Amino acid sequence: MTPEPTFEVWAVTVPAEAAQLPFARHALDRWLAAQQVPSPTRGDVVWAADEAMTNAIVHGYRHRGRTTLAGLIGLSVHMDDEVVVVTVVDHGSWRMPEEGAIVAGRGMTVVRALADHVHLSVDDDRTTFTACFTR
Repeated sequence: MTPEPTFEVWAVTVPAEAAQLPFARHALDRWLAAQQVPSPTRGDVVWAADEAMTNAIVHGYRHRGRTTLAGLIGLSVHMDDEVVVVTVVDHGSWRMPEEGAIVAGRGMTVVRALADHVHLSVDDDRTTFTACFTR
């Protein structure tokens, strides 16, 4: 009899504030370590999650300013014996850069190099980032 694969899920919701990023990164890293995800993959997953959450704060909620409450960012990870999938969701008003616009960072380029698959979905009321990594 073949053993059934394991399937694990972890999720957290944090305010879209830069001060929340260390908490989310460390909590995610601890959970991945407890699931025995190898260190290089763990680092890639945490890096991708941090980049996506940073983008949500900078691009999705930038219009809110310092005097209003920030929105929320959802971070979730699900995995089985072969793959780790990280998802970051925000409900800000993120917009795709205009054609020819100078983009400040290279974070998403690095994420695409680290992950096996990356998908960014932008709707009217939410942005969903998903990245898949071989375990």
